[in-house]
Amino acid sequence: MLAVLCCWLAGGIRAQEPQRLRVLVDTDVGSYLDDTVALALLVASPEVELRCVTTCGGDAETRAWIACRFLTMANRREVPAAWSRAANAGEKVGPLFQYRYHPAVLFNRTAKPVATDAVELLYSRLVQRPHANTLLALGPLTNFAKLLETHPDCKPWLARIVVMGGAIRVGYNGRPPVAAEWNIKADVAAAKAVFAAGVPLVVVPLDATAQVKLSVPQRDRLFAAQTLLTQQIETMFQLLDDETPALFDAVAVAAAVLPDRFFEFDEQRLAVEASGVTAVIPGAANARVARALKSEEFVAWAVDRIAAHGERTQPRALQNHTTLVPQGNLPRQVHTFEDYETDIEKRWWLSGRLETNGVPPPGRRAFRSVLTLDFDDRQGDLKSMYPAVVFNPVPGPPMGENTRLSFRYRLHGTDTLRVQLYSLSKGYHRYLSVSGLPQDRWEHGTVDMTQMRRPDGTGGALAVDERIDDIQFYVSPTAQVSVDDVVLYDAAPAGEARPFPKRFVFTGWFDTGKQGVEWPGDFDIVPHQPPGKWKAAKSRLHPETGAPWLRISFRGLRPIGDTTALRLRYHLSNGSSLKLVLANSRSGATLTKQLNDLPSGRWEELNLTFSARDQADAATAPSALDELRIFVPAGAELLVDDVLVYEP
Repeated sequence: MLAVLCCWLAGGIRAQEPQRLRVLVDTDVGSYLDDTVALALLVASPEVELRCVTTCGGDAETRAWIACRFLTMANRREVPAAWSRAANAGEKVGPLFQYRYHPAVLFNRTAKPVATDAVELLYSRLVQRPHANTLLALGPLTNFAKLLETHPDCKPWLARIVVMGGAIRVGYNGRPPVAAEWNIKADVAAAKAVFAAGVPLVVVPLDATAQVKLSVPQRDRLFAAQTLLTQQIETMFQLLDDETPALFDAVAVAAAVLPDRFFEFDEQRLAVEASGVTAVIPGAANARVARALKSEEFVAWAVDRIAAHGERTQPRALQNHTTLVPQGNLPRQVHTFEDYETDIEKRWWLSGRLETNGVPPPGRRAFRSVLTLDFDDRQGDLKSMYPAVVFNPVPGPPMGENTRLSFRYRLHGTDTLRVQLYSLSKGYHRYLSVSGLPQDRWEHGTVDMTQMRRPDGTGGALAVDERIDDIQFYVSPTAQVSVDDVVLYDAAPAGEARPFPKRFVFTGWFDTGKQGVEWPGDFDIVPHQPPGKWKAAKSRLHPETGAPWLRISFRGLRPIGDTTALRLRYHLSNGSSLKLVLANSRSGATLTKQLNDLPSGRWEELNLTFSARDQADAATAPSALDELRIFVPAGAELLVDDVLVYEP
């Protein structure tokens, strides 16, 4: 009897538990912060059973990967995500592409979008629980319209469709005249279909959302929580760099979860005009329309709810302490550099964003850290996120005997910097840390990269010919670092008297990577003859003259100063002269040197200085270069390696 009573009581308690709101959300996350805040609010709301996330808009697949990384970091990787295979209207993903292009995503450490189309994922989830479902539209209505068209049998399974979209009386400034709101205007046909489908609608237009922003005090309070969930929002905030972002989509979440707490509603009949304007028309109401919002109360509730979800992260203490070292003179070899003055290598900027304020001359741009997950997935701290500047020196250069890393930096909120490198040869990361550094001003630093070790102290020093990847600068989670003029190089040999260059223009070494891809131009890449190692560039026959030459592309225009230096190693066979031309292929301007009586049959080093003053017409000298051309005598052959163009 006691067992029966206990079972009856337990069943009664379960019967009294409120049923959670089943939400299937469609979003164009990846353009603005409001979609991210909306997803965070759904994750943090105990009233919500998040059934799936689908993505729409331009770059819908990228948006699905962004959603998957977000859900994984929010400890909700079980929530499936899919993207629309339909032709999606809308803008491309901009700065938030960096959130998708992270090793955690690229190397399968996060959830993946499911193989099926967004519409079929929505339908399959509805079939599993075919009653009292809420569709939440945070982007253009493409996917929901297709769902209702393809599977009209699902309509009885829907309690409502909540739409963040439209405008009844106002525009984006919160005042008349009315405007065509983006989510409706982006796919008018889809919006028309959804509004006419006969499914109950809750519409959250600009009237209730246009002036709802995350203020600086509320933003600071949210980010002070330092949970993995708030760190995802902070990461995207830093990438977007909008001081007080609008919260359109987060308001729609509140309309779905707690509609009676923050809103005033009107019962109206809505239709979508061809222009994308949402019109109130005569007839029986088909929508519950949010007319007004208790804005301050809503934002405070949203911030409190998200900030309270999850545990505060605890950053790991650093090891592998070292000190700065002298920069030295002209390096033996420059493996890679980045000064952020051009967008040539932009695709390899893996963490951070450009900044232009306060960059000391002669530079105009630097890179400011953005929160990211440690790239070290083996021994790194994956329970927190860290502000980082990361770039990938494709195609993974091999190191020399004395690897150094030189850079300019500005720290804020910490005196400690972690410098980390990935070894392609070893398959793991090493780092070193430097403390006692000045803050809030630009400084120069150089570190001895042979002092790096793995987090547990193992790994040993960088070895000769070890290939590296992903140069990384990290600071503590609440700090910031800006970085500029990064140079990875082999230290100057004993007796080198020439000073460290003022600025680097181009370096080419051909040891790894492919001709025409990482090393564009007209030449072949061939192995060195023993005892030489790795590879060099070899002359080809000119397509017009038939004479041998090399054209080494710099992958884009690179600015130069009044004086430009060129250093390279060469091996000339069956010839004694060379003509070297630094060129701007777009303007036709060149800097030229003719060399005669050169040694033949052995490797030599060549050092030249080019100046506009040496040209016949200094006024036509280039201010930027994009290629090196070397013309070789007929019947001769030229090998070139370790090309370095710099401003002395």
